[in-house]
Amino acid sequence: MKVVQVKVPESLSERDVKVAAAVEAFSRGSISVGKAAEIAEIPIQEFLLELRKRGLTAYPYTDKEALKELKL
Repeated sequence: MKVVQVKVPESLSERDVKVAAAVEAFSRGSISVGKAAEIAEIPIQEFLLELRKRGLTAYPYTDKEALKELKL
């Protein structure tokens, strides 16, 4: 994995920066939700909540498609 150094305002925590980078990469379709959580260094459930806070969906399924995929 590549390491990048970025100068950010004092008001941003390291966690904020990692989550923001992971959300951006995920929203561009560059990485999976699992990889994004790994980059953000948070559990996948927490990353899913972060996506929801930002109005982003983790999985592009309608309810009907999800039920079909899960064979329910």
